Amino acid sequence: LDSGAHFYETYKTKDGKYMCVGALEPQFYNLLLEKLNITDDDLPQFDDFDEMKVKLGKIFSEKTRDEWCEIFDGTDACVTPILEQEEAGDHPQNKARGSFLENGMPRPAPLLSRTPAVASTSPNNLEFGSHTTEILAEAGFTDKDIGELLEKRIIEQADIKAKL
Repeated sequence: LDSGAHFYETYKTKDGKYMCVGALEPQFYNLLLEKLNITDDDLPQFDDFDEMKVKLGKIFSEKTRDEWCEIFDGTDACVTPILEQEEAGDHPQNKARGSFLENGMPRPAPLLSRTPAVASTSPNNLEFGSHTTEILAEAGFTDKDIGELLEKRIIEQADIKAKL
């Protein structure tokens, strides 16, 4: 989302997670307002975008991401959770579409009917974070810097296991 307008932005929730709002068209915006139990007078679609972002940010900070999902799930309000990487494969929409392979890797896309992409069955798939610390060290980061990034969970390093 480009975050130019309050109805096309991401918002932090009470639990520190995020929701995505993309209610650009009037019918979607009206449904967003309905689900928030507010009116266009409370949050005009084409008023001061910065001011409206602050208002909408306050509203989204009052509930957890899961609480917002319960409110917006199954609607056309164009509001959806921003998933953690570990959650993506288990999301109902991704399961229904078969978006992830059994090993957790994304399925090749687009899925074309006449010439479908075939996923690699090679066991040599890269593991997420398998070379993080090595690459950062090569880029000039100190062990202390890398340790702080790991501790703050800004980066991840996979546990490398020998394939013997």
